[in-house]
Amino acid sequence: MKALIIGGTRGFGKEVATQFLVRGYDLITIGRSASGYKTYSHYTCDVGNVKDLRDILKKIASQNKSLDALACIAGFTRAKPSAELTTADWEETFAKNLLYVGVAFQELKDLLNGSPNPRVLTIGSQWSYKTGCDELVPYIVAKHALLALTKDFADREPKIRANHYCVPTMDTPQYWEVRKSFQEIAKEKTITNFTPRGLANSKIIAKSLVDKFVKTKTSGSTFVITPDGKIRKIQK
Repeated sequence: MKALIIGGTRGFGKEVATQFLVRGYDLITIGRSASGYKTYSHYTCDVGNVKDLRDILKKIASQNKSLDALACIAGFTRAKPSAELTTADWEETFAKNLLYVGVAFQELKDLLNGSPNPRVLTIGSQWSYKTGCDELVPYIVAKHALLALTKDFADREPKIRANHYCVPTMDTPQYWEVRKSFQEIAKEKTITNFTPRGLANSKIIAKSLVDKFVKTKTSGSTFVITPDGKIRKIQK
């Protein structure tokens, strides 16, 4: 079995990659940092660079006959008051949360359909399906769109089981980067569960996620993972 993890070399993505490894998958990873695994192959790329990402995905498609699993883990956000957002802020957030997934769907759908049991997962936080934080507007918009994009892909590619998973706030490098940005605008207390005490264990969440991913028979659904690793479906 073969799995491609986009954003699988650090933080939560690395934990997800580990879970695929222990289940016997050969890995292909794409990420900004070097891979720490003896993977099937690794490509260094900032997913916000759409041209470079598309070239890598085309290369992967040309070198493989099938792909059993695609996990889109990469994500990006930075706290900033909505009145101060620039065009670059919107573009970066959309590219690193939404656009790269759309490109992956375009370039890899035939490779996925070559597998007897292809599966896809996309990732968001609680703001994938909730609103209410004025300092994360581009991220919220991008993740709502990602949820819709995943469902649309599932509808258009009935053989591929594609689902969206909403994960809790975890102790990862991304968490500390986001927390710092909230501190910089003196708005850290405006957001819940953004303190070290409220963080989930990324190893527990990754195991729960991949367990559900390899077993679920549904497609086009959205699942919420709670800090203790339990999963509930909120949308079909």
